[in-house]
Amino acid sequence: MTSTPAPASDEAVPDEAVPDQDVPDQDVPDQAVPDEAVFVEVLTDEELSVLERPGAMAVMPFLDELGEHDREVARRSAYRSLLARGIVDPPTPESISQATAVRDGSVDLMVRQDVSALIALREGAEVIVAIARTTATTQDFWYAHLVQDVVLIEEVSKDGLHRFALQRGEDLVDAVLAAAVHPDSGDAVGEPVPVTGEAGDPTPPDVVLEALGAAFVRADLIVRRVRDHAPPAFTVFSGPEGCWLVSPDPGNAAAPVVAEPVSAQEARDRVTDAVDGVRAEMEALRG
Repeated sequence: MTSTPAPASDEAVPDEAVPDQDVPDQDVPDQAVPDEAVFVEVLTDEELSVLERPGAMAVMPFLDELGEHDREVARRSAYRSLLARGIVDPPTPESISQATAVRDGSVDLMVRQDVSALIALREGAEVIVAIARTTATTQDFWYAHLVQDVVLIEEVSKDGLHRFALQRGEDLVDAVLAAAVHPDSGDAVGEPVPVTGEAGDPTPPDVVLEALGAAFVRADLIVRRVRDHAPPAFTVFSGPEGCWLVSPDPGNAAAPVVAEPVSAQEARDRVTDAVDGVRAEMEALRG
């Protein structure tokens, strides 16, 4: 168990319980870096809001829909759930007494080691790949948090369940490709198609939608690193009937946006280049 800070209240319900360690400078045990992704834990929006510091990149689709009062009720219920599941221990009388003396609104909790580690990895990520995935019937969100040679995979459902797994850093590109590109993608042909929908609308252009049919994946990708200013952001439409790339010009908001037909390999290469490029920038900064 790891002692972590969390805000105190009359009912000892924390606002956040966050690991103290600096992840990029710590060694990750060999057993925590598997050859294939290994499941760690599932946490809800509410539970994460208790355990983490504000500012995480991952979405909170359930919690964000609640009003302030309902959100606080949900977080208190989440704290009780964390206690019942053995993920946190209640604050000790000593930590409550110390928090009362300091009056900074925080109190130390003990967080189960595996959960403490995944929160620390999530917060210490040097590179984050974020994907909003949309199909004809569903939408979810996928994140890869890279710390040194370890990747924390986070899959977020629309109802706010966050599924975490660990994978080797060398498998980052393969994991992103599997998440972003339809496994049976085909090659598209033809001319670029104007994208006329409003920003944030996941519906493909009519011509692309007609070509793709019902079996398609839309993946909106952004690849971020520490201290970046213009992270790569683009969209891949993929399915058995072809692939299309949408890459807005970040330096020219007035430039027309088009969906460009590409081969399945070109779509995969675009994703690979974005991930490898940002990772190379991070390694250069690290020296």
